[in-house]
Amino acid sequence: MLRIFLLHILLFEVAILYSSFVTGVLVNGVVTAEWDGVNFYISVKQETIQNQLNAFHSSRFNGCFDGLRLYVPDVPILPDLHNSDRHPVYISFGHMKSHDFDGYLEENPNTCVSVSGLEVAVTIPLLAGAPDGPPVYALALAKFYEKSRGDIPKINFLYHYIPVDEITMNDCGAVVRNGNDEMRVSFNRLNDPCMPPTSIVKEEFEEFIHSDFQFGLPQPDYSFCDRHSFESKFCANAERIKCGVHRYAPNLCQQWSSKTTEQCVTTVEIKNITSGFRNFILLGDDPINILASETDRNNFTVSLRYPCQEQQDGGTL
Repeated sequence: MLRIFLLHILLFEVAILYSSFVTGVLVNGVVTAEWDGVNFYISVKQETIQNQLNAFHSSRFNGCFDGLRLYVPDVPILPDLHNSDRHPVYISFGHMKSHDFDGYLEENPNTCVSVSGLEVAVTIPLLAGAPDGPPVYALALAKFYEKSRGDIPKINFLYHYIPVDEITMNDCGAVVRNGNDEMRVSFNRLNDPCMPPTSIVKEEFEEFIHSDFQFGLPQPDYSFCDRHSFESKFCANAERIKCGVHRYAPNLCQQWSSKTTEQCVTTVEIKNITSGFRNFILLGDDPINILASETDRNNFTVSLRYPCQEQQDGGTL
């Protein structure tokens, strides 16, 4: 039943994307990178999700414009896995490396630029552009990185980048700390040999995560390129997109295209999480319910689309 429901949504999604985005601008290849990490989904109250979406709308428009909206869909998402009044939040621990700075690093091995390192990302997936719409959007909430990396190029530019004191990770688990706050998770990675994930992860979740349109909190930040004068694909795109970004922000989104090289079953348990990180992942005081988890290694390309949402008659929201 779940598979049929999701297939219906995917077919509806194709029709909506064609009609809604046919006049939008797609800037291909803004960023390319590699990812190696553990991803999992937790169950969060729909009310908490909608409050976060309302805060996003208010922060972008100061309460004066109500055109661009994201919603928790009317139809419960993945009701077979959790209660119908809840919604998933997507969390990733892993190592990110950008390909767009390789030549510069080869010529300047002692540079202060750190283009690779451990990161923790938090996203609300499976959101709709209307209460009765299909879940084709995601909202990027936060990406944590170590302060010691210095002035890093923020290649996933729609995330709110937040420096923390420490991120560590090995085959058994990971920890992110900032002051007195900590999130500690344990892993059981079944990758020797790799066991493919169940269909609920590989088909139901991943079909959406790899094909959605991702909004973010800030505008794309290319100030890094002003501080470091060298050629890169990342910085070259600054001139190409700045007029569109200025015109349509915050109605911008990034679209991921990834080629997964390995995807393995992994069980995850949150061993300890303090109030600060509970709030970041929208968990609050709720008990922890992990819906699904996996390990994946992939190469990806990010493109920028604007406007991201358009009215059905073709007018920009």
